[in-house]
Amino acid sequence: MASDSSRSPVRISKVTDRYLLFDIDDIMYLRRHHNICSPFVGTMPQAPSQSVFMGLPIELMAEEAMVLVRKKAAYVVDDAAFHPSRLASPDPAVRAAYLQAMKQDGLGAATAAREYAEFRKVQGLNKAKAKGKKAQKTKEDTSSITSAGAVTSSKEPDNAAAEAAASVDEELNLFDSSDSQVTKQANKPKASVAAIEPFAITPVTSGALMDPPPSVDEEEDTASLVDAPRGYPLYAHLHDHGYYMMPGLRFGCDYNVYPGDPLRYHSHFQATHYGWNDEIKLLDIVGGGRLGTNVKKAYLIGGATAGEGKTSGEVVGGHGVKATSATGPPVRAFSIEWAAM
Repeated sequence: MASDSSRSPVRISKVTDRYLLFDIDDIMYLRRHHNICSPFVGTMPQAPSQSVFMGLPIELMAEEAMVLVRKKAAYVVDDAAFHPSRLASPDPAVRAAYLQAMKQDGLGAATAAREYAEFRKVQGLNKAKAKGKKAQKTKEDTSSITSAGAVTSSKEPDNAAAEAAASVDEELNLFDSSDSQVTKQANKPKASVAAIEPFAITPVTSGALMDPPPSVDEEEDTASLVDAPRGYPLYAHLHDHGYYMMPGLRFGCDYNVYPGDPLRYHSHFQATHYGWNDEIKLLDIVGGGRLGTNVKKAYLIGGATAGEGKTSGEVVGGHGVKATSATGPPVRAFSIEWAAM
């Protein structure tokens, strides 16, 4: 946990009115330690139809960005101004370290590919030997029938071994990044090690070239870049209680609320925010309650209270639970389940 507390704040890129995360390490960190599991919105070359699979970046809700900024776990930057200004004149030392890291990653990938090719070659030779032994046994069984059959079977082991070796050499060429002359000398251990050239690595983020994160005072200023909606108090209230949340449009609500990681748990609530003095239509309550019951959820409504009040988690008789959030105003929430006779 010490490493988590000393970790630099996550950089959230604001592109027009969207809050995006491009670094996979930041995404994993926020999912594990801050209950953030936003959807992927990027395209993937392997899935051009984009009907099922999406990739980086992930898009945060405005509520998520605000919670992270107020907890000093992240800071928001205007990407249109921040990104070009930092890349236009990078620090020479940072740039040199970045290039060296890319070279090391490429060398590691090339070495792994070469080792895998060597493993496939040894595996192929072992299969060829086993096939040769099987053919030799067949030869001994058939030698008593005709001498012609014996001559034919005696050639089969050599042919099988030669074909297997040729196929293994072709596979080795597919994984080798060097030229054809070096490939022909791959059987020599010293030459093969010296001939390894780093693969070209295309990084998924330019975060390593950016300057260190801003100071604490600058982090506080970035909260003004987040346009938090009216439902932020309810989101902050549920987030402080350890819930995971995702957009709830599928079930006609603001948030789908999970007691743990959505990959492991079914959502418990479909949450909708209301202002403290807003009128709530009875039809909305009935419809939300029935829909929630049909999909094994409770319909949860809540919002910030009109006045300042009491301590966190205090139960007010018949009026819900009033909780003072560390990242938002006091909130009361009510859950509704539809029961039929």
